[in-house]
Amino acid sequence: MEVKVEQAGKAVVIRLCGRLDAATAGSVENAFLERAEQGVKSFAFDLGGLGYISSAGLRVMLLAAKKTRSAGGKLALFGLGDTVREVFEISGFLAIFAIFGSEDDALAFVDHP
Repeated sequence: MEVKVEQAGKAVVIRLCGRLDAATAGSVENAFLERAEQGVKSFAFDLGGLGYISSAGLRVMLLAAKKTRSAGGKLALFGLGDTVREVFEISGFLAIFAIFGSEDDALAFVDHP
């Protein structure tokens, strides 16, 4: 799993590449929590490089959504491939997250008050 964190204006983009499962979920959670503890309230997760997501990965995404909302921020996902989108659909997570086709749309959503 490769996790890249980039600043994009007021938002932080977390780019994931590989498999998000029990073995790799901790690194994604740590990357998110580190920025959230620094006061970041706008997050966009790039899931374009994600080939697989397990229930442990979904748990990290849910944790990020809950913490961001409780801090008064926004979180968006973008770039979901067919396999990852199907997992989100089956789990009912499509209704929980703001999901966009492009990074620009996701950043416009999280930067808008």
